[in-house]
Amino acid sequence: MLRITLSLLLAISCGALADDSSLQGVWQISSTAYDDELVDLPEPPQIKIFTAGRVIYTYYIELSDGQPPYLSVGHGTYSFTDGSLTETIDNHSNPELIGETFEVSVSLSADGATFTQVVDLGKYVLRETWTRVE
Repeated sequence: MLRITLSLLLAISCGALADDSSLQGVWQISSTAYDDELVDLPEPPQIKIFTAGRVIYTYYIELSDGQPPYLSVGHGTYSFTDGSLTETIDNHSNPELIGETFEVSVSLSADGATFTQVVDLGKYVLRETWTRVE
């Protein structure tokens, strides 16, 4: 159950940009916290690539102890209005996520080098910070 929840959270986290051309590019996750408690980031780090209205992302997730991490990939469409991002997943390594729509709060730094997204999951709050790679 925890692995499914983490897959869902990572999928949600992958839609954190606007269709503003200043946000297009490649981003790498730099921190993750649940209820302000930092979490160790897996290696290699999660990457997101945004174009005009589309996003593709990769991340690794452990399926079970003793096995190597599983590469997960997804892509979809997104829109961003007044700090609220809406992402719809068109395709994903986890077929259960295809067609799902997620909403998150996003704030971009003044220099455009980082953004933070906040996902209220009811029981706890997920906060991620992403850094522009290019």
